[in-house]
Amino acid sequence: MLSLSQTTGYAIKALACLNEPACDCQQTANIAECSGVPRPYLSKIIQSLARGGLVIAKRGIGGGIRLSRPPEQISLLEIVEAVEGEEWLGDCLLGMDECSNQVTCPTHDFWQRISREIRDELGKTTLASVITFKQNRRCRTAKALPAGARRSKPAPASRPVMKTPTPK
Repeated sequence: MLSLSQTTGYAIKALACLNEPACDCQQTANIAECSGVPRPYLSKIIQSLARGGLVIAKRGIGGGIRLSRPPEQISLLEIVEAVEGEEWLGDCLLGMDECSNQVTCPTHDFWQRISREIRDELGKTTLASVITFKQNRRCRTAKALPAGARRSKPAPASRPVMKTPTPK
């Protein structure tokens, strides 16, 4: 299954935590707790996001990490490229070094078309849409359960009782 890397997923989760209206800056520890990303790994991701111009990191008292611009102006493609580099999809689906526009592998034309579509879709999808998705999902979950309630495991299905014939 083709999907974004775990590092990119972590970056998206961390950035979604930076949209809290109550604070201008977040500490790495708070972002790690909010996103579920291990703190040492998050620090490396934040460095990549800062180099990519997606976050501003300020050290010292009153410092922290904040988005460099509103989430509506940050595309998922920018996040992926900040974390993975611009060639994150690769030129060949099969990973063949000799595959090129001159010498094509069996999946070359397909991969050129699909990778362009993936890039286009990620370029159109914003961090704001991910945040909205998370908020809507959280609201549905919260409405489904009363405060303080926990989901219980479903009861195991009962087995039919088999009657053994009695000898005559």
